[in-house]
Formats: sequence, structure tokens, C-alpha cells
Amino acid sequence: MEFALSEEQVAIIDLARAFGQEHIAPHARDWEAEGTIPKALWPQIAELGLGGLYVSEESGGAGLSRLDATLVFEALSMSCASVAAFLSIHNMCAAMLDRYGSDALKARYLPSAVSMETVFSYCLTEPGSGSDAAALRTRAERTNVGYALTGTKAFISGGGYSDAYIVMARTGDAGPRGISALIVDDGAPGLSFGGLEDKLGWRSQPTRQVQMDDCRGPALNLLGEEGRCFSYAMAGRDGGRLNIAACSLGAAQAALDVTRGYMAERKAFGQSIDQFQALQFRLADM
Repeated sequence: MEFALSEEQVAIIDLARAFGQEHIAPHARDWEAEGTIPKALWPQIAELGLGGLYVSEESGGAGLSRLDATLVFEALSMSCASVAAFLSIHNMCAAMLDRYGSDALKARYLPSAVSMETVFSYCLTEPGSGSDAAALRTRAERTNVGYALTGTKAFISGGGYSDAYIVMARTGDAGPRGISALIVDDGAPGLSFGGLEDKLGWRSQPTRQVQMDDCRGPALNLLGEEGRCFSYAMAGRDGGRLNIAACSLGAAQAALDVTRGYMAERKAFGQSIDQFQALQFRLADM
């Protein structure tokens, strides 16, 4: 069986790689040191159609396949895996909005998500249950106008940085059937954030706890059906695994390219070190 990329897919790679080399790679080290990605970058990325990769064309997105999207993330990761991975999270949230949101919810959030004027974070992981969605403890109690959320999410990419959060919370009994998803806007009463996590790499992607203490949200902000979020979360994570693998592959390719360039320039014993067989073996293994 022969597998080859189409002309359109090659064009997608070239577009994402060229943008990354011009607008991301020259600044990536500074962004790592500063611990943040400038928000002005996201609308630039969205102009290329990368803010709604999985969002249907009818809803203003690109309507790309999973394969097409992994090509984008792999290409962008050659400039900065941290930026690419954060973009993948936003796209996962936008896809959930498009797939499960009511017409009113989509009208309110989806256009600004696709344009990346509103940057989204995905809030599943908790201190006591990791990413085990079926064991989460954050609760969303019904009120006369919507929901009141109480609980803590851990290791949230974009915590304290994003404009909105898709929060998985328990609205029913224990187990996967009692979990719902709600959108919480930045600045909502009762919403706060923990300290910045001190990470080894990917520091430009701010990561914090997201804390909710009787955090109120309108009923309109329920994503999909109450109690059905476990299946939504699992579908999103399936795609997320592909994206993170693509980001890792792109970063590894960039490291290999830099290594080859260095070996061609570095001289020892009168020749470039890429001429030494022992180092050639190591490069082949990479």
C-alpha cells in the first residue's frame, strides 16, 4: 500500500512551517524565558484558518481532517512545540463547541474562537484524579439561573491566561454518566488561579490550577446535554493524543536538523565531525 500526501496537504505543511519560521521561531526562546505567548500571535494564526481546524466550514472553520491537523501541528512544532500544543488545545475546545454546542452557545462563542479573539482552555485534570474523567470531583450544582461550580482543576494549560474555559464537572452521581461540560468566562465571580507551575520546558505555555468557589454560570453555558460530557471528553482526548504525538515529532525533527547543521560546521582533526563513523551511527539512530 502506497501512502503519500496530497498536494493540498503538502501546501498545508508549507504554509504552517513558513509561518512558524517567520513569526514563531525567532521569538520562541524569549517567550520561554518570559513564560508567556503574546496574545497578538493568535489572531495572526487564525488568519491562516488555524483557529478552527476541526470546525465545520458551515460554522466558519477549516473543516480539516485529523490527518490534516496533525500536519499543521507537526510543522508548527518545528518552530516551537509549546505554541503548537497550546493551539491544539484551543482547537479541541472549538471542535467541542461546534459539535455539541447549542445554536445560542455557538453564536456566542464560536466566531471569536475561530478568529482566536477568544482563546480557550480545556479543564479536565484534577489534583486527586489526574485525567481520569470518571473520577473527577468538581461539582456543578443547579441554581435558579444556571450552575454554581466548586472544585479545582490542575495542570491546566492557559490557566489565568485564556479568555474562556471548558470545565468538566459533576452534575449527577458518581461515575462517567454524571459529568457535564460548562463554559466559564475569565473574570467570572468565584474563579481564581493557582501559582504558575515551574516546568522543565514548554514554559511559554502558562500552566496553573483553575479554582472555582461557588463560581456562577448561566444555564446557556452548558455544552451539549447534561451528564453526557464523559463521551465528549474522551473524543477530544483521542484527537489530543494524535496532536501531542505530532508536536513531539515536529520538535524531534527540528532537533535533528539543528544537530546535522552543527555537525557539518564543527571541525575536529581537520574535518567536520559528521565525517566520523561513530557519530554517523548515532545520527542514524536519531
